[in-house]
Amino acid sequence: MRDVIILAVILGAAPLCFFRPYFGVLMWTWIAYFNPHRFGWGIAYNFPVAMLIGGATIAGLPFTKDTNRRLFNTQTVLLLLMWIWFVVTTWHASTDPVLSIHAADSWTELNRVTKILLMTFITIYLVTSKEKLRYLYLVTTFSFGFFALKGAMFGTRTSGEFRVYGPPDSFIADNNAFGLAINMTLPMFYFLARSEQNKWVRRILYACFFAGIPAVLLTYSRGALLGLAVVLSFLAWKSKHRVLAGFASLVLAWAVLTFAPGKWMDRMSNFAHGHLDNSAELRLNAWRYAFELAKHYPLTGGGMKTFIPELYERFTPQLEFAGPHSIYFQTLGEHGFVGLALFLLLLGSSLLGLYFLRKRAQRVAAVSWIVPYSEMLEVSLLAFMISGAFLELANFDFFYQVIATVAILKILMVKEMVLVRQNVSVELSEGELVEAGSPELVR
Repeated sequence: MRDVIILAVILGAAPLCFFRPYFGVLMWTWIAYFNPHRFGWGIAYNFPVAMLIGGATIAGLPFTKDTNRRLFNTQTVLLLLMWIWFVVTTWHASTDPVLSIHAADSWTELNRVTKILLMTFITIYLVTSKEKLRYLYLVTTFSFGFFALKGAMFGTRTSGEFRVYGPPDSFIADNNAFGLAINMTLPMFYFLARSEQNKWVRRILYACFFAGIPAVLLTYSRGALLGLAVVLSFLAWKSKHRVLAGFASLVLAWAVLTFAPGKWMDRMSNFAHGHLDNSAELRLNAWRYAFELAKHYPLTGGGMKTFIPELYERFTPQLEFAGPHSIYFQTLGEHGFVGLALFLLLLGSSLLGLYFLRKRAQRVAAVSWIVPYSEMLEVSLLAFMISGAFLELANFDFFYQVIATVAILKILMVKEMVLVRQNVSVELSEGELVEAGSPELVR
């Protein structure tokens, strides 16, 4: 019965995605993060729901009029360059005699990442207003919020003795990846709740925020713990009540150290004292392998899915095999120093772009709504950069959505400023509100 309901929702939504492609973006986001088909046990579990919704959305694009026309800015150009570079490195891996042993997996991964990037650009193309951006992030936060609430309740019921994981066979199925995703979502819960007008939506967002903290802790992920500390510190700093927020953070730290399960304390205490267990040793092995591979292929790296035992034996035979375990070393190993440079430029330019967007928006009342978005995205990116240093999620679709939103905010800022100038021009021509050269106009 559950499979029937899930398929009925997906199949019923497909025509709406064709006639209203923006709705297709919302459905794609819901499917990508909530993974509704993974709640079934039969045909729905492996049904190509993303392909169906994505295909209907793309098919409806030529008939859509409400779109963003001027798409090119720093983020979209860098995303496009990275996409092109992914193709180059994958092609190189398939033609190199040493690297070609994983060519099939590399092309499969490129195909998956291409779908994500395509929908990322479609999102930039179709999110044309503040209201549409709000709905996009409500879908995003409610999707992750469900798992935050579920994780917190599971932890309470089991006294924190077991790890919290994400939905099976998804991007965030692993406990480390789940912790990263919730860390990235915590600032979204917080800032959206502060600016939300609907009291019930605001209450749900705050509930998800407070549930997300124990959910991250109970992943038992040390990288997620580090990311959580960074997120809460920045949120406390950006709070209107910094002293109270700082005190609450100290109380939280005391509660964790006092009531955390013994297994959790053992795992974290080794990390805190600098003791490396096997998991940490394998991470170091992966980072050494990525660097050695990049030394042999400095421009292109080994191509996607290049972390395989056969290549370990060739380039670092003395090391035990491990996956990438870092967004930075994953990018370096797969796409060389050029790919890493593009990746770092994308991160750095996005943080810088958010800073300048916020400064401009603070001076113009009509675009002041951009300020909380810029702050939440800034903290989300920092969470990705900190927790991601220990995870192989360089191509996380949630990360690309954050980058896409930076581009969207820039586009919407330009639109809003044009409207402001047009309104000022009309008022000047009619002589109703301001006189030419007045201080209000200059500001």
